[in-house]
Amino acid sequence: MDHRRAHSAQARVYTPPLNPPPGAQPPRMQPMASPGLLNPSGHPTYRERTLSASSADFYASNHATSSQSTYPRHGQGTPGQPPAMFTFPEPQLYRSTSTGSFNPRKYQRQDTITPDSPGYGDPSAFSDEFFDRDEYAASVTSLEHSPSLRGEAFAQLSLDQDAIKKFQQGMLQENDQEWHRLVDPEARSALPDKEVFLAPLVQAQPPIIPADRIDAFVREVFWNLDSILDHHQRLVAALFDRQRDQHPIIQSVSDVILAATLAFTEDYEIYIKHYPLAEARHRREMRRNPAYQAFLSKCTTDKRTRKRDLITFISRPVTRLPRLKLILETVYKHTDPDHPDHETLPVILEILSDFLKSTQPGIAAAESRVKFVTFCENVVFKRGELIDMDLYGENRTMVHMDTVGRKDKSDTGYGSWGDYTAVLLDHYFILTREEKRGEITRYYVISRPIPLDFLRLGPFIGPPESRRESAENGGFLSLNSIFGESRPMYPFVIADASSETRRYTLFASSERERTKWKEMFEETMSLRAAWVDANRLFAFNPLSDGFMREQTVLVPSSLKKNLPGPMVTATMFTIGGRTYLAVGTQTGVYVGFREDASAFSRVLQLPKITVMAALPRHDRLILLVNGSLVSYSLQTLVNVATSRAPPGSLDKTLVKLAPKHSGQIHFFRVGKAAGRDILAYDSRSFGSSTIHTMEVRLDGLKATNKKGAYLPGVATDLQFLTKHLAIVSDRGMTILDPFEIANVLTVPEFSKANTSEPMAELKVKCDASRTLGIVPVPNGELLCIYDEYGCYINKHGEPIRKCGFVRWEVKAANFIFRAPHILLFGGNFVEVRHAPTGQFKQMLERKSINLLEQTGLSSDSGEFFVSWKGEHNDERGQSQALVEVLETRELSPLVANLERVSLERNTSAVSAAPIANPLWDEFN
Repeated sequence: MDHRRAHSAQARVYTPPLNPPPGAQPPRMQPMASPGLLNPSGHPTYRERTLSASSADFYASNHATSSQSTYPRHGQGTPGQPPAMFTFPEPQLYRSTSTGSFNPRKYQRQDTITPDSPGYGDPSAFSDEFFDRDEYAASVTSLEHSPSLRGEAFAQLSLDQDAIKKFQQGMLQENDQEWHRLVDPEARSALPDKEVFLAPLVQAQPPIIPADRIDAFVREVFWNLDSILDHHQRLVAALFDRQRDQHPIIQSVSDVILAATLAFTEDYEIYIKHYPLAEARHRREMRRNPAYQAFLSKCTTDKRTRKRDLITFISRPVTRLPRLKLILETVYKHTDPDHPDHETLPVILEILSDFLKSTQPGIAAAESRVKFVTFCENVVFKRGELIDMDLYGENRTMVHMDTVGRKDKSDTGYGSWGDYTAVLLDHYFILTREEKRGEITRYYVISRPIPLDFLRLGPFIGPPESRRESAENGGFLSLNSIFGESRPMYPFVIADASSETRRYTLFASSERERTKWKEMFEETMSLRAAWVDANRLFAFNPLSDGFMREQTVLVPSSLKKNLPGPMVTATMFTIGGRTYLAVGTQTGVYVGFREDASAFSRVLQLPKITVMAALPRHDRLILLVNGSLVSYSLQTLVNVATSRAPPGSLDKTLVKLAPKHSGQIHFFRVGKAAGRDILAYDSRSFGSSTIHTMEVRLDGLKATNKKGAYLPGVATDLQFLTKHLAIVSDRGMTILDPFEIANVLTVPEFSKANTSEPMAELKVKCDASRTLGIVPVPNGELLCIYDEYGCYINKHGEPIRKCGFVRWEVKAANFIFRAPHILLFGGNFVEVRHAPTGQFKQMLERKSINLLEQTGLSSDSGEFFVSWKGEHNDERGQSQALVEVLETRELSPLVANLERVSLERNTSAVSAAPIANPLWDEFN
């Protein structure tokens, strides 16, 4: 605070007599004829003013303690009579137009008049006709530089203290509506009681922003401005309390500022870090919504905005604290060393400095988020391809974005340079071509984005190559391309592990930039690997590695006959409270315990086992052996494996399920259709297939139809839908009703391909791909799965989603569906995708991983089995690891359950039985 001003406010005036002399006239308002507080005749003018807190606060003095002095005034009294005097006012509270703990819209002007002033009841006396703002500004300036003028100004103040206090505190009585006479008409006309931006925007009819977006828009653009406003209202109230206590000389306000600083920095930090997002949301709405543009244009015509846009207002909290810091630094420079503020101000400045530094990373992160959102809104993928990269996920971030060079090979074999925008996200790497169209920049994806799970880094140490700047325009034989300026470009290599051809050599503009790319890649890939490892959707659980062996050159000929051979199919079942594993190999069926799978017993010696299914409820183990469909008793199988029954007892339980005239069977599946347990299998003859279905009952099998469903193609697989069967053949996919064989539908339905170009392009892709199967997704849709693509169809078999397709990262040999995920097996990778959206989720990598054939009544849930090359390779052959694949679950419900049990244990004094630990229940 400027103490020099405070001391100069102690003007001395005489108190007027209680009974004025006869003929004395009351003071009247006089027009201001010239700048300053004195008229041309040298006498002071008498238009009273309430000065703002920046000046008038320091000029008021205490009536009880002030001394008196004679002061002449200009008036209409009789010459020679003693001049009339004004009572020096009691300490007053004055607020500027920018402060106030209540409605700040009431204080736009400082010109005031009191009930004691002449002409109080005459509205014409308060006309703004003679008010000159330039003159007023000059008068205030003269006050600051002239002590005598300051004294004259105090002589003009004759304000009603109680009325002003009530006015400032908003406590005027309802029946006393004369408060508007305290301000001039111009000020009153500029004080409407409605907001400019927010309320009209929310209440607009018709809506300016759709109702489903308005709440999110207001929340993101205005964020926590209300919290910041609360802090400032409390600060203003505290400052006015201090002013009332210490008027006319304010000793210190640093303690008030310090307390406020400690209180509001957290809310300021929240707002400042979010501000880039708020501004981006506002500008995005401006570009997209013409009604919003028109609304803001109308708002800027309001007098209260002074032609400033919304950005000016929502950016004020961002600059407020830096300005406060500059003000306090200036005050500190002019503060005496023995003043109390000399010790407190450095503390406040240090807090503000640390705060402003701490907000910089948050602002940078928000700006990066804005940059990322802008990129997501303007990225353009290739036509027809459905790519869901979860760009708007909660944890998505843009790690690095920069321009890189690349050599594009022309038809002549010579390369030309091109500039591309490379974008590294926390889960993808994208290479785009940037195009500017007016204020909007589009990013066209030139190559399918690479998930970081499949990204591999090549060398980053190659020597720089020379790039001639004019080569792109002049051609490779032009003089410019030969003699033009050149600059070095530093190569680095990245590759897609799922493809042998997707290998990119990119060029950075400097060695420093290349090193930065390498560091960004390594750090981001490490974080991605750690996140995937901690959030796996499916986990490997090795059960056995050492028993199952296949032949190698190290195996003696005497041991080759006893080797189980590679695993083909596996299933798991529970009988008598124990869980067993049954594994089918090229030489027979082996059975072991689930909890100890290190050793197995061969219970059936059968060649060429293809598929196996266990039905404990029906006590049957169904096998496809050398083209024949047979079944055995599960209970007897377990008894033989545990040496409780002789091996020959299994032959007595043998049942041949397919009649002799069925022909060669290549696959079978069991599952549920329309709530019934169904066994379905195929039979081939002369390039066609017939699908047979039987209902599995407790009393045996019953054919649902006698003739079966004839298919013109060769069937290769079958999946169970909710009520129907989906048959996979070399000619596509067919959906049929197992109870009404005549109801057959071939999908996808491309009958409109002649009139639809997207459908025609999709048809070409599907015809050139190998069909793998079909799975149901929500909303009655189906996902058709091919070896390289996937597409969506409706219940009528027609392609949907604009005939788009989802391209897999791997070329799938087979797949398994565990709702809502599909797992695609290709080479050394297992690609996990979300079936309803096609979104890539995770990748599981293991060398020579194979999906073991499995079918069961729960076709879309439960564990399944894979095998890969084991760690043992000796005279007993190469081991094959049997691995169980489990679907994981969220840990949070389990943790909540543990906390609940822990609370019960702590609050229960006596317990009849120990409480079980749910953690062990999970493992059991």
